[in-house]
Amino acid sequence: MSHKKLVVILSLLAIFGMMLSACQPAATATPQAAAPAEPASSAKKLICIIVPPVENPFFGTQQEIAAKKAEELGYEALKLVHDDDANKQMELIETCIGKGAAAIILDNAGADATVAAVQKAKDAGIPTFLIDREITKEGVAVAQIVSNNYQGATILAEYFAELMGEKGEYIELTGKDTDTNAHVRSQGYHDVLDKLPDMKMVAQQTANWSQTEGYSVMESLLQAHPEVKGVICGNDTMALGAQAALLAAGRKDVIVVGFDGSDDVNESILKGEIDAGALQPVAELATQAVVQADAYIKTGSTGKPEKQSIDMVLLTPENACQYTGFAPNGKTEACKPAAPAAEAGKKLMCIIVPPVENPFFGTQQEIAAKKAEELGYEALKLVHDDDANKQMELIETCIGKGAAAIILDNAGADATVAAVQKAKDAGIPTFLIDREITKEGVAVAQIVSNNYQGATILAEYFAELMGEKGEYIELTGKDTDTNAHVRSQGYHDVLDQISGMKMVAQQTANWSQTEGYSVMESLLQAHPEVKGVICGNDTMALGAQAALLAAGRKDVIVVGFDGSDDVNESILKGEIDAGALQPVAELATQAVIQADLFIRTGSTGKPEKQTIDMVLLTPENACQYTGFAPNGKTSCP
Repeated sequence: MSHKKLVVILSLLAIFGMMLSACQPAATATPQAAAPAEPASSAKKLICIIVPPVENPFFGTQQEIAAKKAEELGYEALKLVHDDDANKQMELIETCIGKGAAAIILDNAGADATVAAVQKAKDAGIPTFLIDREITKEGVAVAQIVSNNYQGATILAEYFAELMGEKGEYIELTGKDTDTNAHVRSQGYHDVLDKLPDMKMVAQQTANWSQTEGYSVMESLLQAHPEVKGVICGNDTMALGAQAALLAAGRKDVIVVGFDGSDDVNESILKGEIDAGALQPVAELATQAVVQADAYIKTGSTGKPEKQSIDMVLLTPENACQYTGFAPNGKTEACKPAAPAAEAGKKLMCIIVPPVENPFFGTQQEIAAKKAEELGYEALKLVHDDDANKQMELIETCIGKGAAAIILDNAGADATVAAVQKAKDAGIPTFLIDREITKEGVAVAQIVSNNYQGATILAEYFAELMGEKGEYIELTGKDTDTNAHVRSQGYHDVLDQISGMKMVAQQTANWSQTEGYSVMESLLQAHPEVKGVICGNDTMALGAQAALLAAGRKDVIVVGFDGSDDVNESILKGEIDAGALQPVAELATQAVIQADLFIRTGSTGKPEKQTIDMVLLTPENACQYTGFAPNGKTSCP
């Protein structure tokens, strides 16, 4: 199964009801240019949809389903993200009050801390409909619609105990302490497991719902408890992190179960990695909240009690294939058994990338892993979190496992040289993708997008959209990443030659959607006359665009850089204005093919440094690309 990363999305304002949600071929053979999307009707009522970080696919899916349902019912949907920060949540609710929202759909930032924010909305005459997480006071929200977390936890704990043979040491990874669900799930687990005398919990530690923390916490606990037999997790992202740490340590024998029902974990279950999970009915929660909000807006009542819960489903290798996007997919046949893990004779290929919550890196890793498996290798997927020290540790792990090759999207142009040299000294070739390092002759190949070429074509189009005049802001990437500097240089080699354009601010948002939002909020206050924003990647562009839309600044031109599906969809909706597509599929595939050739023959037949040109993405062609690659479509409607 493929492990996705997860991928990074701070929220956008979905302003177009009944609009095209995906590209389709034109009815005529003659390609036609896409017309710009029409703005939403000013008469439309607004529903705010506020959730935790959308890098977690649970929250991202929940928000998208709610927004889509709101638009189907004729509302304008404003998608916002509170990042599990109660203060930011209050600010967002105040924004919704200021905009005269008709209702708020909220997956909240703390059971106690949220009460005041929901009360504030109620006092302003705006009903709130809570989903997924309850608050500690009734009568403030109109509805609290949640999964039956306790029931889901007990059925999962029973299956976990069965897999453990009702004996042995286990570890529990818990969620955020401020989240009621973390406690309810843990209580459900212990109401089952504490009755089994031969099962012993040797550690219980929070990983704060985070895949990255799940990995690091599991690494540490595994050293302290080498005899551990099972890990029960409070959500799927922590389970994915824990499983990755266990696989990196060669502990495929440890039983791991998650809780949510994400596609990533379902695929892992079907592949025989993660052992089980519990499906939250996300689609039903989100849809019910909007349907009930609509009924309340129209009639003053939902016809239902405030507190509502929906039972969960146990996910196992027998039924995991029957669920997609947190909902039944219509399949009824039993799932095919997982193929056995890599045979003893299979060679190992390590694929190490930055955080997979960014869809660029997640897609890149998945494509590389799939190609490696097609060529007969075992693929070990690892994440360095842009931490050079962790990257060195992972490369040492690959050396210890006798990897045949390493595919690496690195954690710093300078800092990576020593790690790649260490692999080379151990006889393991490294194939760099996406980001170069500062020394040649250490890696076998450095295969990257032509970032400078992509930056110049994007800057030219940005200038055209700006009418070659006005103030603009640049959001840059991580200073340690060569690509951040190359892209910025490409932008300025074009824009600095245009006398009518003035850069009023240049600030890093560190490739982050969350930072893109907060930096844009701050810069917008300092430069209210700004006319455009040019960003060093897509996730920063999504964050900046969300901040601009929240501030009512739909007039500001925003361009991204990567070609993610999220930005392509935003371009087609008339929100983000353009982007530059990195050929991720080709980068990842070429790296694995060349690694395979080098392993077999000692040569790739190509130079070390290789670049692949990029494509300008506009409303006329954005529908022709999916998953960072052409999808076969020849025109956009």
